[in-house]
Amino acid sequence: MEEDEYRSTYHEFNQIRCAFEKGILSRRCNCRHSHKFCIAEREGVSCQDKQRQQRCMRFLELVREKSQFIFKLIRPGEPLPHAKEIRVQLGSLNGLANTLEIPIQDNEIADIDLLLNEADQLYSSLDEYPHDAMIRTIRETQGRRRRSRKS
Repeated sequence: MEEDEYRSTYHEFNQIRCAFEKGILSRRCNCRHSHKFCIAEREGVSCQDKQRQQRCMRFLELVREKSQFIFKLIRPGEPLPHAKEIRVQLGSLNGLANTLEIPIQDNEIADIDLLLNEADQLYSSLDEYPHDAMIRTIRETQGRRRRSRKS
């Protein structure tokens, strides 16, 4: 399947794209509103709830904005490369979970929606979230280690 065809089919099939798709596909977080699907041997994640997806998008946009200095971006606002986006997604969730003292088992956030619901109950707006803790965790978050090649 050509890349353009794949993208077209992906956008037709995935009407509500999950904001945390990269994190979910990395198998380090999950959400009860997510739905995994496959197209041409590739995985994707959609969201089953438009309002929840919009909340997640606002959350990630704010976190990306506040963490720009970590990545020393030349043109802020541009999409982040894959590895940096995963660091933002996983680091922000882990930092939030640590601040809220929500246990993380097997290095995986069990339910993004529940985590954000807990934060919404504690803080009156996204601006009041513990951004310093989340930024610190994003900075410390490492991607997957490259496997060494054996000759």
